[in-house]
Amino acid sequence: MLTEPRMPRHRALVKTALLLGCVLMANSSVVRAEPPKQETEPNKQTYLLSCRSGDAAIEIKIVDRADIKQELLVDIAGVRLWVDNAESLQRIRNRVSNAAAARRLVADDVDKTLRETGILPDATPVRGEEGKKLGTENMVRIKAGEFTRPGEFWDSTGGGLNERPSRGDKYRVRVVAFYIDKFKVTNEDYCKFLNDGNESYATPWNLRIARAVLGSHVGKFVAADRSLAKNPVVLVNWYQAKGYAAWAGKRLPTEAEWEFAAGGSEGRTYPWGNEPPDQTRADFPVQHKHTVPVDWFPKGATPEGVYQLAGNSAEWCADFFDTASYAKAPADGVLINPKGPEQGFDPNSWYKFRVMFKGWCKGNRADLLTCTKRHGRPPFEDADAGVSFRCVKGCN
Repeated sequence: MLTEPRMPRHRALVKTALLLGCVLMANSSVVRAEPPKQETEPNKQTYLLSCRSGDAAIEIKIVDRADIKQELLVDIAGVRLWVDNAESLQRIRNRVSNAAAARRLVADDVDKTLRETGILPDATPVRGEEGKKLGTENMVRIKAGEFTRPGEFWDSTGGGLNERPSRGDKYRVRVVAFYIDKFKVTNEDYCKFLNDGNESYATPWNLRIARAVLGSHVGKFVAADRSLAKNPVVLVNWYQAKGYAAWAGKRLPTEAEWEFAAGGSEGRTYPWGNEPPDQTRADFPVQHKHTVPVDWFPKGATPEGVYQLAGNSAEWCADFFDTASYAKAPADGVLINPKGPEQGFDPNSWYKFRVMFKGWCKGNRADLLTCTKRHGRPPFEDADAGVSFRCVKGCN
């Protein structure tokens, strides 16, 4: 399982979090201001919430977009959910001011609805311009090129860790040039995004990030423990990762881009080369129970200088997940800039709706660190999983 255990110094961290006021973040997880006009309408249908009384369950329905009221909404963990009436709205806002209730709504109820219907909820509009100033700072340029998908790869298609590799066609993949973040996005990076008008992209149940109540950063999101500032941000779902990327003027990598950055045109087994993993290249075998700073293990970086594409935390990609689009060769033997399947809904599969992530968090099997290792999980699989992300940007 890709499950991140409790943090070290857990009691001390919880005490710090309480002092910083991050356990109940009613105003950070729910936006009450008038919403800006959405730039896109990805679905003709969307999610509508209802809560009939203070102790009633929150109900979710799929409705036509024409049936929603633009002023009645809840923004939470990167997702925009519409509400049926003002009374329900107040009850739901009161409910999700509790971190555990917020988690149930997003990670359980919204997730369940997505798996049953295949309809993605709306994303919360991204605000702020500070991220655009980052440009290509701390990014590495990956030259255009080709690599071979070898026809044998490890995956977690069935929800677990397979004992044998999967097999498919062997074929070439061509990728245009792009920039990729040298490091995974950190807790400190993500706080900058939250503080630039994107407070509803916070994860209310994440004790690593909090609102400060003392010092020069009062009211701002900060790392609850400064020792975690340079650790990868986890407990972020696919929507939150995409939101940060958009704020930074970037996007999530496709699986092909991630794989090319990790394995190069020569098809390295691991990001650093073909030598087996050890303690100088990754946390392998596992010594650190939890995540570590993103600049650790320089010997595990790619020849171009991209760190930790294997280990520490997994990384969301832009693609939906399936096996066929990866394992099947194109007619002419060369796939150009693939972006995965058109949608992620497969009601006959284990997870029913999946998006891609690559890399892995912790494990003592070398195959977990291979460049072709594939994983697919629902977009809201952030609650228990050590999934982080890094971004890419096109070359002009």
